[in-house]
Amino acid sequence: MSHGLRHLALKTRDLAATERFYREVLGLRIAFPHEGMLFLETPGGRDLLNFVETRARFDPAAGGFDHFGLHFPRPRWRKVCARVKAEGIRVHGRRGNTAIYIEDPNGYTVELYCD
Repeated sequence: MSHGLRHLALKTRDLAATERFYREVLGLRIAFPHEGMLFLETPGGRDLLNFVETRARFDPAAGGFDHFGLHFPRPRWRKVCARVKAEGIRVHGRRGNTAIYIEDPNGYTVELYCD
C-alpha cells in the first residue's frame, strides 16, 4: 500500500483493559510497540486500530475519536506538506520529521505521515 487510510485512533483511559479486550476477546494482534498507545492489527489485513491513552475524561457516548492517519510515500508526503503550507492550513502538531497533524474543515484531526 503506497498511500491511503491506515489507522483510526481512539481515546482510552485504560490501555491494559483495552489491550486485553481486543487481543484476548476479539483476536487482534499488536502491530508494533509504542509508548502510551496501542496499535492493533486486524486479522488478515493491514488495517490498524490505535488506542491513545489519556487521563482526561471523555464521554464515549459522544465519541472518543482522536484522529485518523493517512500514509504517503516520503516523496509524496513532502508534496502534500508543501500543499498544506501553501493553503495556509495550520499544523497543530508534529511527530519528528515524519508526521504532521492538521484539522480538516469538519474539525477532525488528520495525521499525515510517511514512516
